[in-house]
Amino acid sequence: MRNCLRLIVLLTAAVMSALVLTACGTLDLPNTVWVPLRATNTSGDEVTTEEVYGTVYSNYQGSLTFSDNKTFELWLSPGDPSDGTHTGVYEWKDGAVNALFDDGTEEQFTVKNDGESPLLVVPYGGYEVYFIKQ
Repeated sequence: MRNCLRLIVLLTAAVMSALVLTACGTLDLPNTVWVPLRATNTSGDEVTTEEVYGTVYSNYQGSLTFSDNKTFELWLSPGDPSDGTHTGVYEWKDGAVNALFDDGTEEQFTVKNDGESPLLVVPYGGYEVYFIKQ
């Protein structure tokens, strides 16, 4: 019984430590790929990708890739990745990703926790696109 109680305490401590680390803004980004999960409008209502992109895309895909050399690739267009990939450099700071695109545009990708998995929230044309680690 005593060993079971110790095990429960240790497991609880491990889970709480993981939650605190995620909540405090540590996120392992290098060499990761994230894919779109959902999108919301300015009111926070969930919307379809058709609304985000203004047309019907039956084969929509996308990705957000972070490399260990502090560069990223963001693909938010339907069709072929060579048709809408944006690149730049990133910095992890204050619990968010500060992204500087090659065209000089700056954005901040925030982190939200969705149950067990953290999500990266990417602003896009008045919408927020939520990415989950693949």
